[in-house]
Amino acid sequence: AGGTYLNSADFEAAPAQLIALEGLGLDRVEARSGRLAIGACVTLQRLLDDRRVPAPLKAAIAQVRPRGIREAGTLGGHVAALLPQSDVVPMLVALGATLAVAGTGAAKRVPVAAWVARPVPGLVTRIELPRPAAGRIAACRNLRESSGARSIVSVAVSATLARGVVRDPVLAIAGIARAVVRVPAAEAALDGRPLPDADTIEAIVRAAVRPSPSPIASAALRRHEAGSLVAIALHAAAAAKGGRR
Repeated sequence: AGGTYLNSADFEAAPAQLIALEGLGLDRVEARSGRLAIGACVTLQRLLDDRRVPAPLKAAIAQVRPRGIREAGTLGGHVAALLPQSDVVPMLVALGATLAVAGTGAAKRVPVAAWVARPVPGLVTRIELPRPAAGRIAACRNLRESSGARSIVSVAVSATLARGVVRDPVLAIAGIARAVVRVPAAEAALDGRPLPDADTIEAIVRAAVRPSPSPIASAALRRHEAGSLVAIALHAAAAAKGGRR
């Protein structure tokens, strides 16, 4: 897990050690007590083809292109790479996924959102997805220059929608900081109110994000697109009532 990134042009340092994980049984997908446990060595393409994987996560994985990367890359490796422009980690955050991290002592369970902000030393062995609550919706959107290019901005959203009122929204954005981030100010502004129109959502998000410098695109462009993509994703999820298993 992680070899796809190590062998890419994005990884500049020479690895000090390489450890094979094939014999650890980390290539399984299992339903466990209301959650889905995904081994760190399960490839992205295999998850895309697995009927047990929730539709919102499949949609995020489908954004990873070309197919060859999905065939070789694993979910654990993708998470561990801490890619600033990840298309998959935002959805893991939006779905409330946790990581099982093995190390000295007992294994730890760490929310993906906390891990990307401050990685815990150890080996990621699996990713666990909770079963979404009734009325929970989720969707993702991204912007890239071309079909094979990495995303400039990638977002995933989730919320409980009851009688048109947004509850407990999660907005996760890649491409505006060194790691995937949530936007607490925008989440608070949306929580407990009817789903606003797209222009209002865009303004809320743009006021709440401060993109860091990047050689890929200007801060102004990424702020603009973050607002647009969150608005599109929220309205798409609400319209489809999608994202539930």
